[in-house]
Amino acid sequence: MNHYTNRQGMTLVETLLMATIITVLAAFIIPVINVAIRSRENAECARKLRTAVLAFESYAAEIRSYPADTTPGVIPPEMANYYFPYYKIDWWGDPAELGGQWDWDNGYHFALSVSIAEPTKPSAQMIEFDRLIDDGNLSSGNFRQVGTQYHYIIQQ
Repeated sequence: MNHYTNRQGMTLVETLLMATIITVLAAFIIPVINVAIRSRENAECARKLRTAVLAFESYAAEIRSYPADTTPGVIPPEMANYYFPYYKIDWWGDPAELGGQWDWDNGYHFALSVSIAEPTKPSAQMIEFDRLIDDGNLSSGNFRQVGTQYHYIIQQ
């Protein structure tokens, strides 16, 4: 007697077991992925911030003054033809990795700062970013929050 069973799929129990396994894996993997994404955003934003600060300091060392203040997302004209291209800053007009716009401030809140105007990331991520580049406190150190702007202070 030869019995041949033709199975055409999974049973309800097997389907529920697979769904449970996938849900448990997702519960562990999604937070890890979110942390990795935040870390990458913070690291890339820190790299860009340091590059911009270096460009403005190089300008000041050569010209003996800093560029005039600009609105968020606008490249200071003094920086457009030499310093930004030299430091490969072609991202100034793009949204920052933390959301918002890059901004050069000369005489706004602090004497001189490179800032991110109106970032869209939550406060917790901004504190993580501060911890990466400064002291982890948004009200002290070189990276500070003032209203909806976050300033990296070059000169007070």
